[in-house]
Amino acid sequence: MGILRRLILLFYVLAVLVALVICAGVCLDFIPVAVWQKELNNIVGRQETLAGLAVMALASLILLTGIFSRRSDKGMSLISGDVHLEIGKPGEVKVTVPAIVGVVERAAVTVIGVRAAEASVYRQDGEVPIKVRLAIILSQGFSAPRVSENITATVNDALQTALELENVPIEVKVNEITHAIIERDKRVV
Repeated sequence: MGILRRLILLFYVLAVLVALVICAGVCLDFIPVAVWQKELNNIVGRQETLAGLAVMALASLILLTGIFSRRSDKGMSLISGDVHLEIGKPGEVKVTVPAIVGVVERAAVTVIGVRAAEASVYRQDGEVPIKVRLAIILSQGFSAPRVSENITATVNDALQTALELENVPIEVKVNEITHAIIERDKRVV
């Protein structure tokens, strides 16, 4: 839930609580009948009441859309700190997220056609505890799908070697395409 919906929910709940306290005061005869009937007639006859009801209806619709909205990152969250890789007899093995990011980024920039890479590690449910999102700068003249396949293979190999993690899901996103430095064969004169 975003910050806007949280603020709307805060004011919505406060308004409902005030209405509940007033209703409880009327039901328990703390507020005399003559007073609340006079105030009710005054409130119903004003245009501000209609505007307040419209705002409450709009807040209700916004909160209702929040209930039915779907997130694309279901079951995943950006992580920091440590990742538990193994818990066994000798103890537990933990690796910090910056170490995982370093392995991924170093492996990604070794692929031909990748100028720069920036990785994010997400926790996910399932057998593999992490998912990697990789934003790259691609050199001009290289195929994004082929480079993506090469990156996936290279990064998975590096994660298998360093952390013994197999088949880590890797999402590659090309942020920019730049001019490549073309290496030409040296001529012998």
